[in-house]
Amino acid sequence: MGVLLHRLILVLLFLTATTFMFSDEAVSIQTSYGYSILAPSKAVFLEHNMIANGTVINGSAPFRTTNFPTYWFNENTRELNGNIDFPINSSLKVIFGDILTLQGNFGSGTGNKLYGIYSLPVHAGPAILFQADPYGTVGLYVNNQTVYLRPGQSYTYLERETLREDNGTVKVVYNHMFTNHGIIDKNIIGAKMVR
Repeated sequence: MGVLLHRLILVLLFLTATTFMFSDEAVSIQTSYGYSILAPSKAVFLEHNMIANGTVINGSAPFRTTNFPTYWFNENTRELNGNIDFPINSSLKVIFGDILTLQGNFGSGTGNKLYGIYSLPVHAGPAILFQADPYGTVGLYVNNQTVYLRPGQSYTYLERETLREDNGTVKVVYNHMFTNHGIIDKNIIGAKMVR
């Protein structure tokens, strides 16, 4: 009787430590160790948008330009199109979009690029991305703090810098914004340019 009771307690402990979660977006198994699986046909789409706004405060400084957008995301249809130069397979966990916009005396234009992320943790722009769960929530270490973003949420912070270049001094304000677009279907990612 003691052996049977011992086995029953072990089974109950296992069932308590393991939770099965199902949703229309993903299926995962989570254990007490935090292991989770995103459905193979899904990926989380995370963007970092940095606006660099500069003001020449002394002398003159070179004017920068960027104008090379390589992807577009349609929030309504959840379609992602553009220059996809990484494999879209079952190992792809996160698609990271990095956007740079120049404004003011510092420069003008916008450029962007997509990156495929297959394992975590990883550097994602100025952040360390350490979590992407089956419901699309991401965990970041950025701006000296831990930030969790559910789908549709953003995190913004500012950095300031004074640059001395050529014969001038430029004050630059960097406005960083991380936006979690949530889970997207890998099957509707297109390697085509959209106008």
